[in-house]
Amino acid sequence: MSAPTLERPAAGGISPAVRRVGGTAVLLAPGGVLLVLFAALPVLALLVIGFTRPDGSVGVANFTQVLGSSTYVPLLLKTLLVAFAVTVLSIAIAWPAAWALARYVSPRRRSTVLGLVVIPFITSQLLTIYGFVVLLQAGGPVMWLVSRLGLTSAQASLMYTPTATFVVLVVESLPTAMLVLHSASEQVDGNLLEASRTLGSGRFGTFVRVVWPVCSSMVGVNFALTFVQTVGAFAEPNIVGGPSGQMYGSTIAAQLQQGVNQQFAVALSLVMLLAGLVVVGVVTAALAWQRTHLSGQLKGARP
Repeated sequence: MSAPTLERPAAGGISPAVRRVGGTAVLLAPGGVLLVLFAALPVLALLVIGFTRPDGSVGVANFTQVLGSSTYVPLLLKTLLVAFAVTVLSIAIAWPAAWALARYVSPRRRSTVLGLVVIPFITSQLLTIYGFVVLLQAGGPVMWLVSRLGLTSAQASLMYTPTATFVVLVVESLPTAMLVLHSASEQVDGNLLEASRTLGSGRFGTFVRVVWPVCSSMVGVNFALTFVQTVGAFAEPNIVGGPSGQMYGSTIAAQLQQGVNQQFAVALSLVMLLAGLVVVGVVTAALAWQRTHLSGQLKGARP
């Protein structure tokens, strides 16, 4: 029996293990410094401002005013519900297209399609929103088509309605969902799909037992990205939503523009941040539990 091999220190007296740890620290340092400077410290500064009253005293009055309001709490709940619905619908729309792109399109054409999907990321957000103003206004292409189908009158308009806000947010979320879910779909082993069909499993059974365990983690990533982006939206409600289509982010933007009580605006932001983190955490934990539970069931079902 051979003796265990021990790592010997290098000539300088530093062992390979220590060098590996030091190398890892060096690689992580730039990103860690940026996170501290531009993420952790700003949040800490917001916490200090949020607990400060306009007269300079410290207290929870700002948060009490937010949570005790009959205006802000319902608006926050509405915003969370809209963001959740936008996220789920964008996943439902993008996943079939992403799956077809990953499984049935040649690599050359796939690169072309993915290049087209990336275009919204290099296009001004305001340009995109004002493009929807043209589409959704009375006499625009969308309303003309809807009127030709007999669903509404020719002079109808979707502008300045909650529906307009919802449509714009869903369309804006589709590129992110396409890219994330395309990457997830590529990870599914085609041999497992074929084996599932050979063993008599239907499409739903194959999805539950083969596709979902592989893709669920990326679905969680996409949920977090889309939900966080949507819950803080304020440009879309302000431009296409009108008074009835306003969201929580619009209220924060209005408070900051007025500049009367910025401490209260910060408290509004922190409440939204906490609520968003809770929703994302619950959904992510549920997906992780479901993935672990399903994996255990599948292992237990094996002969």
